[in-house]
Amino acid sequence: MIRTATTSRERILDAAFKLFGRYGFKRTSMEDIASEAALSRGALYLQFRNKEDIFRELATNLHEEALSQAQAALDTGDPLSERLRAAVEAKTLRMIEIGRYSPHGSELTDEKNRLCGDLALDSERSFQRMLTRAFKRAHELGDIDLGTSGLRPPETAELFARAVDGLKSAALSTDAYRKRVASFAKLFVAGLR
Repeated sequence: MIRTATTSRERILDAAFKLFGRYGFKRTSMEDIASEAALSRGALYLQFRNKEDIFRELATNLHEEALSQAQAALDTGDPLSERLRAAVEAKTLRMIEIGRYSPHGSELTDEKNRLCGDLALDSERSFQRMLTRAFKRAHELGDIDLGTSGLRPPETAELFARAVDGLKSAALSTDAYRKRVASFAKLFVAGLR
């Protein structure tokens, strides 16, 4: 059966996402979200206590989607450097674009840190576990040799993730960021061969 209408919860989240991007977190009210979602305020409050809860659920959904896409990228049969590049892009690009293309990007980033810091930490830990499995498997298949580097898979994953995090820069375009990630992934994997 084809679903023609989204649930009120999904409509609320879609409306809030648009409004937070357009007006920022502080200037968006619960009434604005209810109106954009074509719901009464009462219907909105049946789903969420406040806009902080809405923001947090949006962040949870974004992290879960990014991690799912990152895992899918790591599960392909592509060369390791390509899988790493695709996984990093899956995990980071959407968040970077939200921050960069909204006129309220810095405010949204501040709110994300204030309200969702624990989610970001959990997401980073999950990503490092994914990377650990990918590096371990690549070592077992002989694609890389962790023995020569003296690194174990978890250390390799942490080093890679922290280095990639340093590639982000507000001054970089999305294309420039993607090129940096691709170059770094190739260099990192070449160093482990």
